[in-house]
Amino acid sequence: MQQLPDSSQVRKALDEVYALPEFAPRTLPGPLQWIADRWEALKASIAALLERFQVLETTAPVMFWAMIAGLVVCALAIIGHFVLVARGAWRGRERRSRAQEETGAAAPPRGVAEWEEEARRAAAEGRLRDAALALYQALLLRLEAQGAVRYDAAKTPGDYRLETQAKPEPARVLNDFLRGFEPVAFGNRPLDAAGYDALRRAAGGLRG
Repeated sequence: MQQLPDSSQVRKALDEVYALPEFAPRTLPGPLQWIADRWEALKASIAALLERFQVLETTAPVMFWAMIAGLVVCALAIIGHFVLVARGAWRGRERRSRAQEETGAAAPPRGVAEWEEEARRAAAEGRLRDAALALYQALLLRLEAQGAVRYDAAKTPGDYRLETQAKPEPARVLNDFLRGFEPVAFGNRPLDAAGYDALRRAAGGLRG
């Protein structure tokens, strides 16, 4: 009868098996292994926390249900917050859309001719600052038509100066206009008829 191996022989055989390469623990390179270790530690911490929390149901039921109620209240508060934010954003879009519809008929002119007509009308009514603003828009659109700038309502006069630096003639006309325009538009300097005529002549320097 064959004699069965004793415990030391069994342990030795198992050690030899687990020493084989296929049983070696897998490791990831550098930072990835650190992230994996942290993830495993986080999972273990969460599992231990849930286990302790579950024990409260039998050891301290009042505390257990109080904590459950607190978590439910927090969840409802978070959901309510997101609902209010979404509702506020939707109402804001609705108000803006309604305002655009109501003012659609009074939308500002878009083309060069329309802006120049707006400038003439404002000047005739004595609104010289509004006339200067309209001339500025017309000049920018003329510059865009010549390929000197790319029109964008969000750009500043300084942005357009940079765009025209490599184009001497458009740069000269723009700088001549901005020299009288910027103190009026951004410095609240009063604009009289002579100042407006100077702006009109400067803007017209691009026509040729």
